[in-house]
Amino acid sequence: MIGADGAKSNVARSTIKDAHKIPYVIAYHEIIEAPKTTSEYNPDRCDVIYNGDISPDFYGWVFPKYDHVGVGTGTVVNRPAIKQYQKAIRDRAGDKI
Repeated sequence: MIGADGAKSNVARSTIKDAHKIPYVIAYHEIIEAPKTTSEYNPDRCDVIYNGDISPDFYGWVFPKYDHVGVGTGTVVNRPAIKQYQKAIRDRAGDKI
């Protein structure tokens, strides 16, 4: 069975013993209007960034999609700092968003 409704979902709890003990990533994802194509922003390029200021254990992303850009990050080890990490990915993305 495949349940795409989250690590702590009803499907997980009903099918996996000790599902409540499964570690999970908290992610923050923003949808931002895409800028015009420039030397800084290429709508055919996605960035995945592994860096401690973006996340101590996960990664940040900048994914162009149609008329918007998805920008986000995630973490397992320091979930309370997710807004700090999101600010760091936005700052790093600069002219790409």
